[in-house]
Amino acid sequence: MRTIVHAITTAITLGAAAAMLASTPVLAAPSAKSMRAMMNEMKAKDPQSFAACMALARQRGYLGGDTGEGMNTGQMMFIDGCLMGKQR
Repeated sequence: MRTIVHAITTAITLGAAAAMLASTPVLAAPSAKSMRAMMNEMKAKDPQSFAACMALARQRGYLGGDTGEGMNTGQMMFIDGCLMGKQR
């Protein structure tokens, strides 16, 4: 009888733990495709300012392509802030 109670308790505990883990959202890093799309959108809105911000980013040590190719998240955030007037 005790074995059955322990087996049922274990099954319920494992089922509840699996349900909790399955419902936990997982934060993923932005993919290169979405980053590229965001950079292309920024560039399309104001190409002249985008080019100026990209040049400023390069001066400050950020390396990457003009269209988001090989661009890291820090560089994208810098350019986004620059376009909003937060970088000097």
